[in-house]
Amino acid sequence: MTDLDHGSSLSYNADNAESTEASGSWLAEHMAPVRQLRVNVTDYENIIEPDVWLQVIYTSAALFFVLSLRGLSRQESAKMGNIYGVIGMLVAVIGTLVSPFVYDRALWIFFVVCVPPAVLAVIVAMLVKMTSIPQLVGALNAFGGLAATLESFALYFSPYEVAKQEAMQSVGETRYLQFQVYQTVFYLIGASIGMITFTGSLVACGKLSGWIASKPRVMPLRCFWMPVVLALLLAAGAVAGVLGLDNVPVGTVCLSLCTFLSAVYGVCFVLAIGGADMPVVISVLNSGSGWAGVFAGLTLQNSIIIIAGAFVGASGIILSYVMCTAMNRSLCNVLLGGFGDTGKESNAQAFEGEAKIATSEQVAAYLLASQSVIIVPGYGMAVSHAQFAVHELTQQLRERGTQVRFAIHPVAGRLPGHMNVLLAEANVPYDIVLSMDEINEDFPQTDTVIIIGANDTVNPAAQNAPGCPIYGMPVLEVWKAKKVIVLKRSMRVGYAGVDNPLFFYPNSEMLLGDAKASLQTLLTDMQDKLDAHPVEASRLSSETQTNKSARIAVNVAGDKSAKQEKPHGAAADKPDATEAAGTVGVTVTGSGAPGEVPPVAESAPPLFFVGVLKERRPLERRVAMTPSVVKKLRELQLGCIIEKQAGVSAGFLDEQYMESGALIADTAEEVVRLSRVVVKVTTFECAEVALAKPQNDDEQSSRESTEPPLPALATPANKEDTGLYPVEGNGKGHRLLSSEKVFVAGFVGPNTATSEVSADSAPEGEKGKLSPVDALLRSALAFPQVTLISLDVLPRLTISQKMDVLSSTAKLAGYRAVVEAISHFGRLMGPEITSAGKYPPAKVLVIGAGVAGLQAIGDAHRLGADVRGFDVRLECKEQVESMGGEFLAMTFEGPGESGRATAGGYAKPMSEEFLRKEMELFAEQCREIDILITTASLPGRPAPKLIKKEHVDTMKAGSVIVDLAAPTGGNVEVTRPGETYLYNGKVTVVGWTDLPSRMAPQASEMFARNIFNLLEHMGAGRDFSVNFDDEIIRAITVARHGRKTYPPPRKERDPENTNAGSALLTGSNTDAAPVEESAQRSENLWHLVQKRMRNRWRGIVAPLDILTILVIAAFTALFAATAPPSFPPLLFIFFLACFVGYLLVWNVAPALHTPLMSVTNAISGTVLVGGMLGISARAYQTLDKESICPHNHLGPLEPFYCHSRGTAAITLNAIAIAVASMNVFGGFAVTQRMLNMFRKSTPK
Repeated sequence: MTDLDHGSSLSYNADNAESTEASGSWLAEHMAPVRQLRVNVTDYENIIEPDVWLQVIYTSAALFFVLSLRGLSRQESAKMGNIYGVIGMLVAVIGTLVSPFVYDRALWIFFVVCVPPAVLAVIVAMLVKMTSIPQLVGALNAFGGLAATLESFALYFSPYEVAKQEAMQSVGETRYLQFQVYQTVFYLIGASIGMITFTGSLVACGKLSGWIASKPRVMPLRCFWMPVVLALLLAAGAVAGVLGLDNVPVGTVCLSLCTFLSAVYGVCFVLAIGGADMPVVISVLNSGSGWAGVFAGLTLQNSIIIIAGAFVGASGIILSYVMCTAMNRSLCNVLLGGFGDTGKESNAQAFEGEAKIATSEQVAAYLLASQSVIIVPGYGMAVSHAQFAVHELTQQLRERGTQVRFAIHPVAGRLPGHMNVLLAEANVPYDIVLSMDEINEDFPQTDTVIIIGANDTVNPAAQNAPGCPIYGMPVLEVWKAKKVIVLKRSMRVGYAGVDNPLFFYPNSEMLLGDAKASLQTLLTDMQDKLDAHPVEASRLSSETQTNKSARIAVNVAGDKSAKQEKPHGAAADKPDATEAAGTVGVTVTGSGAPGEVPPVAESAPPLFFVGVLKERRPLERRVAMTPSVVKKLRELQLGCIIEKQAGVSAGFLDEQYMESGALIADTAEEVVRLSRVVVKVTTFECAEVALAKPQNDDEQSSRESTEPPLPALATPANKEDTGLYPVEGNGKGHRLLSSEKVFVAGFVGPNTATSEVSADSAPEGEKGKLSPVDALLRSALAFPQVTLISLDVLPRLTISQKMDVLSSTAKLAGYRAVVEAISHFGRLMGPEITSAGKYPPAKVLVIGAGVAGLQAIGDAHRLGADVRGFDVRLECKEQVESMGGEFLAMTFEGPGESGRATAGGYAKPMSEEFLRKEMELFAEQCREIDILITTASLPGRPAPKLIKKEHVDTMKAGSVIVDLAAPTGGNVEVTRPGETYLYNGKVTVVGWTDLPSRMAPQASEMFARNIFNLLEHMGAGRDFSVNFDDEIIRAITVARHGRKTYPPPRKERDPENTNAGSALLTGSNTDAAPVEESAQRSENLWHLVQKRMRNRWRGIVAPLDILTILVIAAFTALFAATAPPSFPPLLFIFFLACFVGYLLVWNVAPALHTPLMSVTNAISGTVLVGGMLGISARAYQTLDKESICPHNHLGPLEPFYCHSRGTAAITLNAIAIAVASMNVFGGFAVTQRMLNMFRKSTPK
């Protein structure tokens, strides 16, 4: 008697057997024990308790997998993350082995089929070269897909499943029939995805290894036969599912056909993808192994397989999305197999020019003269195994004090993060290896960029050549550096097949040859140069590695001192009396000896000084420079001179400035005379500009004889002043002249100038009639050496946002307006329920949705107020609502009336109907609101009067009006600029004109950072210039060289050149213009839809969130209505695992994407748990007998079914275990090996 004969619930009832014999069903008679077993199992009898404990074990394993992925968020915790993954896998496997579901026979089979492949996988993982990691990851993807496919086949051939389904059909209940349908669908989908992953990964490995050509191979008539293959795949799967387990011959043929078609699709799918796109296809296949595991888990109703597969699937999808975004590709095209061919000829691939070929000696000289170097590695570095030579170069440069960093493109190499692994193998510290987003902004400040084997990822055509295959792809903007060195074997194109115009750029040079050999020669040449000049090398190393005290001396003798020759040698280090005579006294105090400058952090000596004048306007408390930004100026090789007590009103003492390395001058005259750039917050006085007047020899001599020498330093000699001032557009007016002074103010207001003013116009008697702006402009024009810049006319460009003083000032003004309103309101802003009663929220109206208005709306909303916002620009509606306010819109009967004033805001005239509606809206709101904040202003014009006196009369007693437009007259008729008073005894009107100044410390810090960004944009210390070719600098320059330069000339667009992508482009396609314009409109529409879908209503939820929830809810409801009761909990586990995996994988560091793929491959090996359960099914002991074989029913497959069907299922499960064990052990081993290579810089 077998195990099935024991136990009351599993015993075989003889009476029941006799009744079945009477019915004439031979198969039903011999399947009765199994039928009774499966019904009882489905009813959770006799097995519920051990199943609960196994689920607890699987939950623990899943938690370890979560910790594993979480550990990959940064390099420091990555090793422990991999160990957590190993622990989770051990928990799942051991828990399954000791569970009641695995019996004696399964134990020895498991160890026999698992241990040898595991040992082999570990050996391969320990010996594989890091340059071959992409091939190894592809092989692991293949193993994961194959294991899932084998388990689906094993399930199909399992007599245990035959018996189960026969028993369910005999019961006749709907839930059992539903179970059959869903299980069949799941194992067919799992087998198909697994086979696509398997064959696709094999082809990918072949392409990566060079066994298969990397060029895309698109089959003829692909658009026709690919849908046919998919249709046949679905049809074969449907037949196999309907007839498979009951009609063995037909089901076997259909299942084999389904698998074959999946294999064909996988091969064709990857063949159509070019070698440059391998990072994406590897990620997609990695995801495929995960989804195959998910369906295997749903088929077996095993939670740990579902969870692990969801983690792997989410990881692959996210990496695929990241790679597609980095390559400007569509993920949908990848999944449909149409990724390898764009379907059209490129019309912009031909570039002309002459590349400059550099020698190794020249490159060595460039590097030795550079203070900052960025190295951009590509796949060429991996091919030539040059990573160790790169490390030697990095080490040598860093020992000399050169700043060396690495820039990694997301798709550099053949795998996400592959370059990071190669550099880690060569002991390059991971903290100097940065991603594209982290380092792209630093290229303009970089002396030299070295490109090693990269092409498409540094191609400027991606930004300026519409029509080329890589146009729109984010690239490393290496061409913005001062010097670019390209190490390449030849001038051939990259994998994308696009010429690279970077080779022809004037700042680019080519060093042709094998990367490894070229780097070794370069290292030798650098060492030879250092050996030839040991004194210079020692001096450079000493200056960059030792903290020095800042010794600052300023040469102010002008051209006279510039022409004097300074002696060389040791005597040159000591300032002599003649040199000291050309300096002026500057107050310097500290802990050291008198006249000694306090030590500051290591930095290069300043090339010139930035002078900061004290603000002299009444109520102005701000200062143009703060101590924290003074320290940052040293990064630009700029010094700073502060007028005495300039920062006291803002809370910054002179001692703080000196501790930061600044000098303190007693008078404004000294600040202007010693500085090249002079800054103020508001505007300059005419007398301050006049201080820039050059001194004659008598004045200079008198000063030299009376003033003590300036302690500290000498700057490079000034250029000789020829007295000639170049005109705009001749290409010679960018560099500053020796005596030129650049005056930078935040709020000059050049758009309020009343007339054109020249240097010799306007009689002396009319000067008093000029406005302050006109008077300042006249003073600036009177001195040709003065350049006047005003930041309040900064153009609205993306790159100019970091210099936008108006936005930073307006943000503070909006915040301060709410604070002022609260202080005068004297009540709670938000709703409150207390023991004393209920208090409603304050009602606030903000007019104007600019920076200040939106800030006020957001701050009032956060305090709980009921906020309304109004602006004539209807496009501000979303911005107001995103800050928590209700947008007040006016309705009109006539078409187009509502939008007539929206384009230009209050700057354009409005119709009478619009004004009438606006006044009605304000009248209605003023009767309700408690606080009114107005922010509408017009550049260079008085503020519009929006709130009339009659509106204020209707406001409630205790109401508050804060008019931010008070400096230009105010938006409220009763506003008194510069004053706060009580109107009619009931409404407080705040008309302060200095609201930003009332937050002087914060406002000064923000303004100083704007100035720092401006100086950096203008070239910093070394390349500082007033470049009129720069759109921003041209727009904010008010006067230069005795000429008025504001407003800048209007830019006229050439209609014939609107589609030009590059000056070097030789190919063009004029017919493509309408198509591109149409595509651009469609793209803009799609982006608009995406933006609207993502915008959150009142900051809570977005339409896209709601749509996603509704789709998931509808799918879950449909699933629950049609699936058996055991499946909905599995669906919940699947969704939860996908969400957790999504959150975890997005936080993985880009440098660890390759270890992420290998560790997820290891986690996908949990499908071996299904194989373990498959080889231990109890029913095999009964069904592997000839006595239950239905003779003459199976045709040629009768011997296979009757004698070996159970053995075939066990064999397939055993092979699946062997394949999955290679995934598990190989994945974790190679991951640990890679993570052990990542090291941080050693502090010196």
